[in-house]
Amino acid sequence: MSNADSWRPIAFRRRFLLVLLVAAQTLAGIFLFAQTVPDQAGSGTTAALLTVFGVLFAWIGVGFWTAVFGFVALRFGGDSWSLSRRVEHTGPGQSLSAPTAVVMPICHEPVQHTLGGLKAIIQDLEQQGQAGAVDFYVLSDSRDPDIWLEEQATGEQIRGELGPHQQLFYRRRNVNLNYKSGNIADFLRRWGRRYRYMVVLDADSLLSANCITRLIQLMEARPEAGIIQTAPRLARAESRFGRLQQFANRCYGRLYSAGLAAIQLGEATYWGHNAIIRVAPFMAHCGLRKLRGPGLFRGPVLSHDFIEAALMGRAGYEVWLEPAIAGSFEESPPTLEDDLIRDRRWCRGNLQHLWLLATLGKIRLAHRMALLTGVLSYLASPLWLIFLGLSGYVALAGPTPEPSLPGVMATTEAGSGAGALLVAVTALLLFGPRILAVTDHRLASRTPRFGGLFRLCSNTLLETIAALALAPIRMLVHTLHVVRALLNLKVGWQGQNRSGGLTPGLSLQHFGSLLFSAAAGLALIHWHAPTLTPWALPVMAPVLLAPALACWLGRNSGPVTWLHVPEDGQVARVIERANATPPLRHNPGRLSWFEQTVLSPVFARACQYDAQPATGKKARALERLVNRCATEGKQALTHRELSLICNHPEALEALHWRAWHAAPESPWRAVLDRMAQSVESATPTSVSLPRRREELGWVEVAS
Repeated sequence: MSNADSWRPIAFRRRFLLVLLVAAQTLAGIFLFAQTVPDQAGSGTTAALLTVFGVLFAWIGVGFWTAVFGFVALRFGGDSWSLSRRVEHTGPGQSLSAPTAVVMPICHEPVQHTLGGLKAIIQDLEQQGQAGAVDFYVLSDSRDPDIWLEEQATGEQIRGELGPHQQLFYRRRNVNLNYKSGNIADFLRRWGRRYRYMVVLDADSLLSANCITRLIQLMEARPEAGIIQTAPRLARAESRFGRLQQFANRCYGRLYSAGLAAIQLGEATYWGHNAIIRVAPFMAHCGLRKLRGPGLFRGPVLSHDFIEAALMGRAGYEVWLEPAIAGSFEESPPTLEDDLIRDRRWCRGNLQHLWLLATLGKIRLAHRMALLTGVLSYLASPLWLIFLGLSGYVALAGPTPEPSLPGVMATTEAGSGAGALLVAVTALLLFGPRILAVTDHRLASRTPRFGGLFRLCSNTLLETIAALALAPIRMLVHTLHVVRALLNLKVGWQGQNRSGGLTPGLSLQHFGSLLFSAAAGLALIHWHAPTLTPWALPVMAPVLLAPALACWLGRNSGPVTWLHVPEDGQVARVIERANATPPLRHNPGRLSWFEQTVLSPVFARACQYDAQPATGKKARALERLVNRCATEGKQALTHRELSLICNHPEALEALHWRAWHAAPESPWRAVLDRMAQSVESATPTSVSLPRRREELGWVEVAS
């Protein structure tokens, strides 16, 4: 065995130990649970109940023992087999020579927020003396012209503010194939051979200069590494829901990521962003074909990242998770609704892995287990629902008037003792990682970063109560996601809401059906078995309160007085830069970006790709679009038709002339009047409209 593979026996022993621990805990749990199942339950029902319980008990056991592995690793000063520990840190002053691209795929994201974060990353690199060492690409899949024109304009402004050696490129695909993975593939086909490494960002990613530098150093020192994944920290949360997620990530994430990295070592997973990739093997081995199965299992691969890690491993390259690398940040969805909408997309993509597990061929066992874990993260919800349903059926099936609920309400003395022990063990598995996390912070003298030990403990209790309240809601909604995915019902794939603030009406619209279903279920339980009502309330009550709870959690948390995290006391420089980045100067009159572009085509040409002049049928089609837009306004055209005009300078110039010479009844005259009124309110002068066309060069000046 080569020195490069010396970590493999260590990984095997750790995984074998994890399997033994989970198996022993699961068998013990099944034995205890079997003691509480009433005698009146049939053999088939009992077998189904024990099987579902065993899967779920093993599932929560994996999380618990992963946290234990992380706690042990951190107590010994970190994992000595991690890549970060074995590769010497040469410091931030070392110049970067490996050609590297930082790519940010976006689709209908909040432009100023997203590109403001990218600007902060670039400026951080410039301050570290790494200007020109990395090229940046914004890869847009946006289809709404008002969004992608703003993306172009903002990118152009940022490019004008950068140093002379820093490169920022913007590209928008006209044909949106295969979602994010297709966008990355399009970039690699065009420019991939220019670069040795590629750092992939999400729209909400923030990476410090030290983080990017360290990733490149690790890649240079480890030729066997194909992907190195950081453990992103949640940051910039403003809503109450976001603060809860951010606290959980910062308090418990350190334990879980350390444990996961210690178990996986060089066969880790890739999370699709905040990671560095060796470009040549990625291009050679990680191409994704469309699925050819039935229903859900046909079409593009949605959750591509786990598959790409598996393909990289199959090609003989290592995939590392390195939580010790600081300076990697992302954002949390601001509301419960947005979090569940994102889960709907992820659920569909993860369930596709069932087909890939059967058809992908020879991949490493660790990556197979990662794919299976992703599937179970969503199948666990319907399994919990099935378990609750079977438990209720068994409780009501007995001849006695007093129901016997498996696990908690056994009728025999032995069963009661086993039930009490089982409840205690289950509580340990569920809440043990939280206790270990607080203990770890205390032993590592990190509690001052969380506002002190008392505040850390009280915030942990608060987050635990919130997690328990949200668990039944997630269980039911995830079950609906699984059903929709298996029925192959299509879902949208748009940019995420990152500002929060849903109204009570929207919350009721999202959760109204769940509320009425829970009310009907609770009424049915109380009618048939009133003694089970107290046991049903912890599950049903949060669902009944879901609209109000979601609305309250979506509100801005205000001044930071609770759920304190380290970034509240010492803000990372890249986050500080992103928060301080001013938005692009918007033009007067509250014109849309399409209207601004039409009234001053130079605005778009400054950052427009070379386009071949349209001829023949295409030229005639563009002429018809220009005529319709000039006479009926932008609302008469679809996003695709408006984009066609913007992509062809001759069509844009023709519409520009038609708009400035619009008839009084034309919608463009109202746009010009609105613009003129805005300018007059700023500088009251009396000028004619033809002169105003020359004077209103504000778009050209801004660009």
